[in-house]
Parts: sequence; structure tokens; C-alpha cells
Amino acid sequence: MPQPSTFDPVVIRDRLSPDRLRSYLQDCNDDLHRALDLYAWNAHIAAAFLEDLGRLEVVLRNRFDEALTDLTASAGVPHPWFDHRTLFPSRNSKHMLKAIAKAKQRAARSGRHQITNSGVIVELGFGFWRYLCAPRYHTTMWVPVLGAQFPDHPSAGNTARIRSDVESRMRQLHFLRNRVAHHRPVHRRALAKDAVMILELVQWMCPDAHAWMSGLSPVPAVLATRPV
Repeated sequence: MPQPSTFDPVVIRDRLSPDRLRSYLQDCNDDLHRALDLYAWNAHIAAAFLEDLGRLEVVLRNRFDEALTDLTASAGVPHPWFDHRTLFPSRNSKHMLKAIAKAKQRAARSGRHQITNSGVIVELGFGFWRYLCAPRYHTTMWVPVLGAQFPDHPSAGNTARIRSDVESRMRQLHFLRNRVAHHRPVHRRALAKDAVMILELVQWMCPDAHAWMSGLSPVPAVLATRPV
């Protein structure tokens, strides 16, 4: 791993803060040099996972968007699926409706006040798609269309099992995404398992997307460079 030409590790510790370095120091027996190497590696693996998580998010949201668009179109609904309130039946959907409203506001700003469906979709974050996997949407979304978006799941046709397996993985990956996006330590996680979950979800949806993402993923190479 590249190193700056000259620096005082104690100064770097103070700049980063001892609290921020605590978990790294603990795992390196208080060896500050090793802890800083591990801290730098944590940033590299975080960036690698952000690449893979970003690709997963795009593939999954496009599958969901296409399926839900077809569902509402077949029912003769004239507005986008995310405005179809019967898809969001319970009071527990309030935070989802707020997320949609905020996405529309962002889409309006970026699109100079002309809101397009695709503009709204790209403004909906990873957490939105993770929560679409919750049990409350089993009847309105998963039974009619979303379960079928994972044709290579081992239990293809068993919508309840598919939704449960997808939700479990999306919940863990949502937590990971928030950690890496906010520069938090992830060096103690079972990161190899996280990498498998990402590719597993994609393989259940589309073998071609799985092959494409497997070839692009920087995660295995970065995992191999872990300094501690």
C-alpha cells in the first residue's frame, strides 16, 4: 500500500482522533503504524464495496421499476407505480411515501422542474429498495410481480421464501452501505460473505449481470491486501 514520504504517526493519530482509531489500534495491539495501515485499507475496501453495491442497486431498482410499471399499466393505472397508493397500504409506509416525495423534489431540481419517472427512480436511495423487500409489501408487490424478478433463486416459485431471502441480504447490505458511505470501520465484518451476498442477489436476478459484475468487482483483490 503506498505510503506518504514522511509523516509523524502521532500527529496523524491526533488529526484523525484517537476515538476514530480505537478499533484499529485494538486489532493491532496498539501498534500505531499498523493501525494506520489498517485504517487506510479500510478506506480502500469501503470504496471497493461502494462500486459493487452501486451496481447491485442499479440492477435491482431497474428490475423492480420495470416490474411495478408493468403491474400498474396492466391495471390501467394512469400514473407511475410509486404514486399508486394501493401498493403502499399501511401506515408503516409513511416513511416510504416521504422518500418518494423527497425524490420528486430532487428530480424537479435536477430536471429544471420537469419531473420524469426515471428522474424520480434514480433519486430513490438504496434504503428505499431495501424496504420494498419488507413483509408489508408481500401481497401488493411481491406476489404479483417482484418474486418473479429472481428466477434463478433456488426456491423459484416460492414467493415467501424468495422475499425473505432477498430481504435478509438487502438488510445486511444496507447496513454495510451506510457504514462504508460514512467512512465507518468495516474491518471486523465478514466482508467475504458480504461480497458473496451481493453477487448472489444479482445471480438470482440475471446470470449475465452476475458474470459482468463478477468480472468488474475490485473486492477480492482488495481483500487480499489486508495488512493485518
